[in-house]
Amino acid sequence: MKRPLGTLLFCLLIPAYLPAQLSIERTPPRMFQGPTTDQAQTSGIATSSIDPSRTFVDSARTMIVEQKYDQAKEALRTALRIAPMNLEIWALYDETVTADYVEKKRREKFSPIIDGDITPVFSINRIDSYIELDTLFVVGTLQNISKGTRQKIVLTARILDENKRELRRETGTLLIPERGLMPNESSIFEIPFKKFPPGGKSFRVEVTSYE
Repeated sequence: MKRPLGTLLFCLLIPAYLPAQLSIERTPPRMFQGPTTDQAQTSGIATSSIDPSRTFVDSARTMIVEQKYDQAKEALRTALRIAPMNLEIWALYDETVTADYVEKKRREKFSPIIDGDITPVFSINRIDSYIELDTLFVVGTLQNISKGTRQKIVLTARILDENKRELRRETGTLLIPERGLMPNESSIFEIPFKKFPPGGKSFRVEVTSYE
């Protein structure tokens, strides 16, 4: 009786032990290991060593190629605020300023822009016309409103049709042309049109030369 009872107990324990053993053996081994402490520290050092100004420098180089010099200079100024001792950025900034200056001068050559204060020299205060012996006379008063004496003043009058197209032009001088005009001085002028053209509806007078 003792032997069969022991055999029975052994048979009962084996089924309970085998699944536990099989489950342990079937657990898959870990294929990938996480980074070690040394690797994590190395990665952190590499990340912290990246120059934050490099992004602005690379952006500025792209803008320089596209000839967007104002934007490139702004990006480089930001980079210099981050790395004020970086000689490479300073050199690139100087090159950008030079390229911007050359480009603006080139544009001014083909599309010149002239700025100037409004400083008129003469004022035509009165203008009129009359006809005498088949001659049209354009008369008026010219005043020197500049700060200097003006001499050899020549005026030009144009006869215009109803569409403001020029039909004819004549020149004239002041009544005393050799004297000129001192500052704030006025003088009468007279410009004759002999056998003036038909179809004339208006006229225009301007100072075309003086010294």
